[in-house]
Amino acid sequence: MASPGPQSSSDWSGQGIGEVTVSGDDATFRFHEQGHFTHANGRRMAFSNVYRFEVIEDRIELYHERRGQKEAVFLFPLIVVEENRLMSLSPHLCVRDLYSGELIMTDGGFDLTWTVEGPRKQEHIHYIYR
Repeated sequence: MASPGPQSSSDWSGQGIGEVTVSGDDATFRFHEQGHFTHANGRRMAFSNVYRFEVIEDRIELYHERRGQKEAVFLFPLIVVEENRLMSLSPHLCVRDLYSGELIMTDGGFDLTWTVEGPRKQEHIHYIYR
């Protein structure tokens, strides 16, 4: 689910649904996502993503592999702040936008909430992985 805040100039509002295939090993997991996003205005669009989660000592590093594995974009490190809850240690700066996140473990999977703040953006994106 995506919703823009009052300072956003985007129309990134709506809900997506898709399937995730997980690949990887003990320390690296890739989430291969495919599905459809339906904007609040009814417009429907296909999407696909590959997110890489790397477990490194005291944190999980999150990457977006939109340009492939070798040119993955580092998003942010997630650290444990309380049981079953991780938060980004520092935001990722992309041009003038800051990306941060929170991951909450659940019985059947986890929720990942993104926040994007910038001069023209104020986005909240909630992923539910079950």
